[in-house]
Amino acid sequence: MPDLAWSGDAFRDDRAIVLDSEGRQLRQVAKEGAEGTRLPGEALLPGFVNAHSHAFQIGLRGHGETFPSGQGSFWTWREAMYELVTGMTPDRLYASSKQAFDEMLAAGITSVGEFHYLHHLSDGLDFEGDSVVLDAAHDAGIGIVLLVVYYATGGIGQPLGPAQRRFATPDVESFWRHIDRLGGKLRSSRQSLGIAPHSIRAVPRDALRELWTEARRRSLPVHMHVEEQRREIEDCKSAFGMTPMEILLGDLAEAGGGLDGLTAVHCTHTPADQLARYFAAGGRACICPLTEGNLGDGLPSLAEALAEDPTRVGQVCLG
Repeated sequence: MPDLAWSGDAFRDDRAIVLDSEGRQLRQVAKEGAEGTRLPGEALLPGFVNAHSHAFQIGLRGHGETFPSGQGSFWTWREAMYELVTGMTPDRLYASSKQAFDEMLAAGITSVGEFHYLHHLSDGLDFEGDSVVLDAAHDAGIGIVLLVVYYATGGIGQPLGPAQRRFATPDVESFWRHIDRLGGKLRSSRQSLGIAPHSIRAVPRDALRELWTEARRRSLPVHMHVEEQRREIEDCKSAFGMTPMEILLGDLAEAGGGLDGLTAVHCTHTPADQLARYFAAGGRACICPLTEGNLGDGLPSLAEALAEDPTRVGQVCLG
C-alpha cells in the first residue's frame, strides 16, 4: 500500500493496489481496512513501455559516434555496428541484452518491444541469438515482445553483405517455421512475439506483402523501420517510383483492412501529409526522439500531422 497510487488521471492517497504473482495490477481497492505491504513515502504508477529497442547495441557506447568532425553519419555508425555484430558470441549477447534490460527496469520501463535482427551467432543459420535475448529478458524480469526481424537483402535488390549474414532470413516460409518454433521457447506469459520486416532496403516488396498478410491472419503486431534515411527514400523512388511510406499506403493498405497492427518506426523524413494519411489508415508510429535528432529530426512533421488531428496522438508511442 503506497502513500500515493496512480488512478488513471491523478495520484490518490486512499487506494491500495492488488497485484498478481508477476507484479501486474489486477485492481485498486480502498486503502481503509486493506491488508498488505505498506510502502511509506512511495508513489506507484504503471511501468513505462519502450516500444523500440536493439538491446545488443548497448555495446556501441563510446564507439559509434567518435568520428572526426563532419565525417560521422548513419552509414559510418552502421559500419561500427557491423563490427560489433561480427564479434558477437552468445555470452556477449546475453550480457549486453541483460544490461540493457536491467537499465530499462531501473528507469521504470517494465515492458519492451525488442526489434531483434541479430539472429545468428556463427556463420550458419542457427538463430541462437533469438533464444539468448528471450533468456536475458526473463532473467532481468522485464516483459518483452520479441519483434523477430525479416532481413533478406543488403539494399534494394542487393545481396547481403558479410556482417548482414548474421541477420539473414532466407525466405518467407522458413521464417514462419522459425516463428512457430520460437513460440515454444517463450519463458512466461510476459513474453510474446511479433514480426518486423526490417525496412524497404532489407525486404523485397513481394515478401513484405506476404509477411503482412500472414501476420494479420495470426493477429501478430508488425513493426518496420520507415524513412529513417533520405538515401533510403531516394533509392526507393529510383527502384519503384514511390517512397517507402507510399508503398505502405499502397501495397499493404490495399491488401485489405487498412494498416491497423502496423507500427512504422522513426518516420524521420516522412512528410506531414503522408503521416496524416498513414494515421487515418490505422497505422501507428514509434518515435525515438534522440535517434530522430541524430538522423535529421522528423519531430516537426509529426507535430504538424498531429496538429491536423490531435485524436491521433494515441497512435504514437516512444522508443
